[in-house]
Amino acid sequence: MKRLANTLGLLLLAGWACAQNPVTFQIHMDIQQELGNFNPDTDQVVVRGMFNGWGGANPTLVNAGDMLYTGSYDMPDDLLGTLVEFKYVILPAGGADNWESVDNRSFTLAAGATTLEPVYFNNQDSAGELTNVEVLFQVNMQVMTANGTFDPLTDWIVLRGGHANLGNWGGAVVMSEEGGNPGHYYLNIQFDNVEVDSNLEYKFVILEDQNEASARWESVANRLIPITTGLPDNDSDGYGELVLGEAWFDDVTWNDIISQDVTVHFGVDLWPVQAWFVEHPGETNQGLTSYGEITYTSICGPWNNWPWDLVPPAYQLVNTTGTLFEGDVLFTQFSSRRITYKYGANGHDNEAGFQVDHVVVIDDANPTYDVHNTFGELGDWWTLTDVDPALSRPAALELREAYPNPFNPVTTLRFVNREAADLRLSVINLAGQEVAVLSQGLHAAGEHQVSFDASALASGLYLARLEGQGVSATQKLLLVK
Repeated sequence: MKRLANTLGLLLLAGWACAQNPVTFQIHMDIQQELGNFNPDTDQVVVRGMFNGWGGANPTLVNAGDMLYTGSYDMPDDLLGTLVEFKYVILPAGGADNWESVDNRSFTLAAGATTLEPVYFNNQDSAGELTNVEVLFQVNMQVMTANGTFDPLTDWIVLRGGHANLGNWGGAVVMSEEGGNPGHYYLNIQFDNVEVDSNLEYKFVILEDQNEASARWESVANRLIPITTGLPDNDSDGYGELVLGEAWFDDVTWNDIISQDVTVHFGVDLWPVQAWFVEHPGETNQGLTSYGEITYTSICGPWNNWPWDLVPPAYQLVNTTGTLFEGDVLFTQFSSRRITYKYGANGHDNEAGFQVDHVVVIDDANPTYDVHNTFGELGDWWTLTDVDPALSRPAALELREAYPNPFNPVTTLRFVNREAADLRLSVINLAGQEVAVLSQGLHAAGEHQVSFDASALASGLYLARLEGQGVSATQKLLLVK
């Protein structure tokens, strides 16, 4: 009996040790109930964040009275002192999850119990004046059909947005093609009791093979439906009629697509990740426990359907030199010039926060195009305290690998300077003669790139030489004609 009591005591102590940082969440749901977005009899409201993998239904909040929903979650010690991001999510009965459309909420986890201040879902604390509207949605899918993104015979174009009639950001609210007008799709939707002077948010989404789980979202900002009064009601059905102008999917028109196949060479420097682990030995950050465990870096975007955690080899960048990861991605004719993307160490979404993305516009004058970034430069997940500049920052001056090399007759050279400085980048032949000056003068701190056109030179070996800040660097270039 004593042994059993001791065992139970140890289990209780272990349970206490794992549950020492309970955080209580609080949210008012009365306004969402009034607007028809939340039914307390059938729907749930949950919290999702970095602590539960942005998924699941733990914690599920309960009505503590007057539509104030509360619930707690026990945070682990390894999150102490970190900024914890989260959102509230409505789980409607039989519908798609309805996430808040506000920026991620956050708090800094402290030891012991924490109770967060109550907030309103979507920060909407008043329903205001309500009205009924009927909205005509229109989208042009011709470019997406031309570039193979959308197959009108097998795919659906649907609406998803922040309202039950828009699937609560999920589902399949299917649009119809206009008869005799291929590529043009439309749908009329009636909305009851929507708030005047507000905006309903939505996007167009392609469902590949009519499958709700195979969704290709637009990469543009959420589109808006302006709710107002005084709209015409031509059929006298009690709904003001709002006709939205025809949009192009992803805002890509015939003028926004590339005219030929372009191979984009992506390069990303992970030195901030390496430096972060130097400064924080033994710690974990964004699912990584060390720089050494990184085997590849992914490149993901809406154009390849954000394949986090299941990244095909075609979108895996490999380590080429130092902390630089590189790889080529083919964008075919008719693809969008504007590319939204994000890198991920080991294929995970761990470079920066939600919707913090890189954007580049492809120049299709040539069949190749170079893109280079520093991992995490858009966010604060890999911010350094710089306790040891020698370990945590790149060299004062670095001449990186030219691409392509060998080349004919054009190659691109990249270099990085840690501080603003007068720099000179030149090319010399094996006799020591200077044959080109590619860049000279004051350069701001950061990464730079310049093209070298050797059309007028003979085939052979040349040296690129970068000078400045009291140091120099050279690199071999092989011109093959």
